[in-house]
Amino acid sequence: MEIIKLTLTQQIFEDIYNKIKTGYYSVGDLLPTEYEMLEIYGVSRAPVREALKRLQNEGFIVRKAGVGSVVAENTVFSRWAPMGGFSYHFRNKTSHIECNTIDVSIAIVDKSITDRLKVAEETPLVQVTRVRKENNIPMFLLKHYYVDVDMEKIKEAGDILYMRQFASQVLEIEFQYVDEELMACNADLQLSHYLNTEVGKALLKSKRISYNSNYEPVEYVEYYVNTDNWPYKILFSKDSKHLEL
Repeated sequence: MEIIKLTLTQQIFEDIYNKIKTGYYSVGDLLPTEYEMLEIYGVSRAPVREALKRLQNEGFIVRKAGVGSVVAENTVFSRWAPMGGFSYHFRNKTSHIECNTIDVSIAIVDKSITDRLKVAEETPLVQVTRVRKENNIPMFLLKHYYVDVDMEKIKEAGDILYMRQFASQVLEIEFQYVDEELMACNADLQLSHYLNTEVGKALLKSKRISYNSNYEPVEYVEYYVNTDNWPYKILFSKDSKHLEL
């Protein structure tokens, strides 16, 4: 069995993250102070600060001057999580998953993308490219597109584990509806490079548009999945009860 060695920062991040996920820390709770965390984890100040910075960048906590670190709204584990394709699996594989931000840039994209975001052709968009890995094996290539967001905040965040959580809490984007389309495709040179697979390999491709409460598109995502171990799971909700089909 492969043993995965986590950095001190990652260990602290995942411990707090899991405590938020399981409700040990609820929305609005104040986390222990940095000094208390030094005692709890038996580490120096640097990994504690790095872990808290990552939690803040990904939208799990808000750090308030004179108050401390407060748990933010836990949207990634609200009704979106059990109803969203691969999100079901993320909850069970957290300690084995990482996501690396490969590129954050301004891009002129294909008309099919600007049409989905309902902006004029050749409108510059913020493009974020990420690779999600399980046990250090590339599984997902994700390309996110936004109109008029603060690109520097995305760059400063570094590797973002959950982009929707980050976009909601840090970029203040409202997500209300999602339209997702799935299809099969074959790996081209770029996909084979990022997903470490051969050219022509069969992949799952998704095109996803997210909308705000006014049904205005706020995010377009194309992502590619290279795995036989992550079935796309659908659950329907009625009267706030989740029914698996």
